[in-house]
Amino acid sequence: MQVTEVGEKIKVGAVFDAERVTPKWFFWGRTKHEITSIEHTWRSRAGEAALIHFSATDGANVFELRFNLKTAEWVLEKIYTA
Repeated sequence: MQVTEVGEKIKVGAVFDAERVTPKWFFWGRTKHEITSIEHTWRSRAGEAALIHFSATDGANVFELRFNLKTAEWVLEKIYTA
């Protein structure tokens, strides 16, 4: 499996329900990626900001997404490809 470090801000379509956020799609560059499932989520902190991390797949690749609860910014951290 190949890992590509990205670290870029992205636009994400997400569903916010009570205390849960679920990304459904995102744009990286001009390409829209539909998320078919969330494999794993975890939380961390960066100073005062709480972060939620998602391991999401489009059925072919796995994407590591990060959501900053303080700034409401999304970042595509990594892409895992076969």
